Amino acid sequence: MEFMLNIGVMGLGTIATKAYLPVYAAMQDQVHWRLMTRNEEKLHRLGQQFNLPIAGNNVAALDVLPLDAVMIHTPTKTHYDLVRHFLNKGISVFVDKPLATNIDQVKDLYALAEKQGVLLTVGFNRRFAPLHQTLAHQSDKTAVRVMKTRLDQPDEPFHALYDLMIHPVDTALALAGFPETAKVDHFAIQKNAAGQLLRAEVALSAPHMMVSAGIDEAAGANLEEATVTTSHGIYRVQDLSRLITIQGTTQTQTYPSDWAPILVTRGFSPLVHAFVDAVVNHGDNPVSPQTSILSHQVIAELAAQALS
Repeated sequence: MEFMLNIGVMGLGTIATKAYLPVYAAMQDQVHWRLMTRNEEKLHRLGQQFNLPIAGNNVAALDVLPLDAVMIHTPTKTHYDLVRHFLNKGISVFVDKPLATNIDQVKDLYALAEKQGVLLTVGFNRRFAPLHQTLAHQSDKTAVRVMKTRLDQPDEPFHALYDLMIHPVDTALALAGFPETAKVDHFAIQKNAAGQLLRAEVALSAPHMMVSAGIDEAAGANLEEATVTTSHGIYRVQDLSRLITIQGTTQTQTYPSDWAPILVTRGFSPLVHAFVDAVVNHGDNPVSPQTSILSHQVIAELAAQALS
């Protein structure tokens, strides 16, 4: 990289602290990061912990800086206004998923980013997990299934779908290559007596392929599993950290190298690097608008059914 980018970081909650700040700290030879959160104690503590400079405790503190991009890790309900604010200033935006819980707002923000000629990238990290990339690159796929289970954690339906279900939906579509003619064939929702979501599933069909995604919040184990069936074998990734290959009567298991950082294994580091590279080189969006809109659209349709 020939010059240093200036990137603001908004919101320093659990995900930002565990998944993103370590990546930012390791990239200070490429980026001047500037932290912002309303909590002064947390701002100074994390700035010192990760040796990252502080901008201030409000949006105005970022507005006075010559930013090339901003990373937004604030609560979902704040996304629309904050993303729109920075896009209107001609600043590229990276934001946690979901971009918004209203599909019209999702489309509106992407239209604004296109109009302004800047990037709007949503943090679908699982697309960038190396073992998921292995699945995505398999040829002759006939079926894709992604399932995420939790150990007895029923949740309010709308939150469960946008916070949890959006991951397997996006992963399944990504592994299928986001087929343009994908058609939703089936939605299924199951709630408990208190109205909490227990299970959700969606099935889609595409030419020569079946795609499904689901969550179970009252399972006997915490597990995330992605399976791709092909004409030459079955490939399954569990918890982003183990690849099981089944071909005929032979089964093998592959693990990331012992030295592979967990934030690489889980896709956070590759995603951030891809976004930074796209900003500095004026490259393609690493999470294309069309694919992101499709994932949000499927969740919106599922949420409409869950709340009906």
